[in-house]
Amino acid sequence: MSDSSPNTLTHSGQVPMSGLGTQISTSKPNSSPKAHLLSLPTQVLQRILSHLLVSPSRVLLQRDASTPSTYSTSVATNVLFVNHQLYQTSLPILYGSNTFTTSSPATSYDFDVHLSRMPGRNKCLIRNIALEIEWGRQFWMKFPLIAMRLGELRGLRSLRLHFVDKQDPDEDIQIQGEPKGTTRRREGHVAVMMLNTEKKILKDMVKGMKALRAFKLKGFEDAEFARRLEVDVRNGCKG
Repeated sequence: MSDSSPNTLTHSGQVPMSGLGTQISTSKPNSSPKAHLLSLPTQVLQRILSHLLVSPSRVLLQRDASTPSTYSTSVATNVLFVNHQLYQTSLPILYGSNTFTTSSPATSYDFDVHLSRMPGRNKCLIRNIALEIEWGRQFWMKFPLIAMRLGELRGLRSLRLHFVDKQDPDEDIQIQGEPKGTTRRREGHVAVMMLNTEKKILKDMVKGMKALRAFKLKGFEDAEFARRLEVDVRNGCKG
């Protein structure tokens, strides 16, 4: 990733408690400071919460809090557990102001699983996603599912996809719809068919993202197609 090490967010809407940069105690909170905090004007409270919940680096999505992670975090999500009001005020800031990603290009293979396990409300609040994708045989078969999950993020405003080509030139591809075990080499008419399928999936995905305002497609085989799609999104012409 071009950014520094990402933070970690789980599907329960929580960042694991270990390694938090700023700690906010949730055990028997003092009622006087809590009351004072909640008595602040909404804009002031939101500004304070932004300092606690918005990371300068990308936030890592993972399956659950028990998943091993070497990433440190400066996102102090303990504040979500102080009380219901702070929880409700914090969620839009946490999900709307951070950029979400995976730990590596290889782990993008499971990004659809990560999204499917998130509570629906949290998904609706996500505004920014940046993925590096290891573009090999396994991912090609999974790409339609990942595109579908991304398309479900109706509030998404910024999407960056970087295809990192790790595919072995001698690697065979399983073509959907053909008998199990039947493979084809990505060359000739098979390569053309696969590229056209990829372009259709990408175009349909972007077309369905009504709130999308910024799109970057890097490392795609058809660079001119990628450029046109980026311009269409920027100009609001995704049809």
